Amino acid sequence: MSYSFVKPKLKPVFTLFSKIWIFFILFCTIVILAFDFFTIFSTKLNKDGRENQLNLRDEYSQKIEATDRQITFIKKQKAAAEGVYASNAVLKDSLQNLFDLIPDQITLSKIDMDKNSLIIYGKTPSKDTFNFLLASPLRSIFHTSNTVFYLNEDGWYRFVSTNKILDSDGFNE
Repeated sequence: MSYSFVKPKLKPVFTLFSKIWIFFILFCTIVILAFDFFTIFSTKLNKDGRENQLNLRDEYSQKIEATDRQITFIKKQKAAAEGVYASNAVLKDSLQNLFDLIPDQITLSKIDMDKNSLIIYGKTPSKDTFNFLLASPLRSIFHTSNTVFYLNEDGWYRFVSTNKILDSDGFNE
């Protein structure tokens, strides 16, 4: 005997409302997990990028230090070159002044110039010509000045004049 006019239907385990909630919960879980994987992945990429940037910074720091050392070395070379240039200019002027001191009557055969001394070899018509025209200016420039004369067959005198500066402070080589 049956008490109902409708035939009974099987009742589903999950209703439509339960299925919607389960789908929504699964969807949210998937989105959260995807976001979590995205943050983990981006964090790893940022960490790798940071390490690369630190390595680049160290590399550039080393290059900067090497460049600074090169700049310092080049500045020292430049200063040395300028010193040599100045010394050469002074030497050139000194030689020009020396040749301007030599009168026409005296003929030079050799000049030895050192840091502290000047040795002049030459020929003069007489000792007095040498003493009046060249020895006086040389004595005013150098601390000691010695001249040795040798008589030639032609009546002229060969001479060797040795002139020295005792203290060469302030002079360049």
